[in-house]
Amino acid sequence: MPGSMRTAPSTTDRHALYEAAVQCVDADLDFVERVYRRRNGTRPVTLREDFCGTAALAAAWAARRSENRAVGVDLHAATLAWGRRHRLRPIGDAASRVRLVRADVRRAERHPADVAVALNFSFCVFRRRGELAEYFGAVRRSLRPGGLFVLDMFGGQDGTSVLVESKRKGGTVDPDGRRVAPFTYLWEQVSFNPVDRRIRCAIHFRLRGGRIQRNAFTYDWRAWTLPELTEVLLEAGFAEADVYAQGWDEADQDGDGKFRKTDRFEDQSSWVVYVVAARDRVSRAATRR
Repeated sequence: MPGSMRTAPSTTDRHALYEAAVQCVDADLDFVERVYRRRNGTRPVTLREDFCGTAALAAAWAARRSENRAVGVDLHAATLAWGRRHRLRPIGDAASRVRLVRADVRRAERHPADVAVALNFSFCVFRRRGELAEYFGAVRRSLRPGGLFVLDMFGGQDGTSVLVESKRKGGTVDPDGRRVAPFTYLWEQVSFNPVDRRIRCAIHFRLRGGRIQRNAFTYDWRAWTLPELTEVLLEAGFAEADVYAQGWDEADQDGDGKFRKTDRFEDQSSWVVYVVAARDRVSRAATRR
């Protein structure tokens, strides 16, 4: 709809800018479906999105197929309200298959799910091992037999450096039709303490005309390592915990966007991987590759 992009007013809503800059909803959901189907021989139907924020994944999941159901859990009432207005309304009848819950993800009412996700490093808000184990245990109890828990994690040689990275984002239209003009996404790693691996980060947006929306989002995390994550997942009762890393495209000198299970990959200046934890050990009958 090129005409609507030219005439519609441009939004500077921080949530719309965040989604345009950070989230790859379709790619995440494609990955979830692929690993679940490969493991269980069938598609998942119910999805739980923890730290759901605007519930972009939950809404997109329900909109994919008429049988899909989703639950989103988050503590921030205002962001959940934003999601109901800007993410559930645009999907029409599919919105009736999404339930948004304001709760601590460790203590939310159980809604049995085929897949649970905690993406964009959101679980790093738990900075103590006991807190993380408590959360992982709660997720496992919420999964149906055969269920999977999908996380993502960042790292690399620059993963804990103090730095600012910028990336230009082209104009787009968000799911409820609002125009998002071209902008620059700024990711700042403000400080890092190697003693406790506490890392403070911030997102800023440079808008048209040079105006900067500073500290649109701020984070106070622990930069967990991959061995720590997989160990805590197993301690919390998951049967398996695997890392999925991107392949490398020599021509583009960048990741190829294809995530494969691996027990080894070459360290780079920065990387993002998925970690997939299985509630149960796979049965021979269920898996067909």
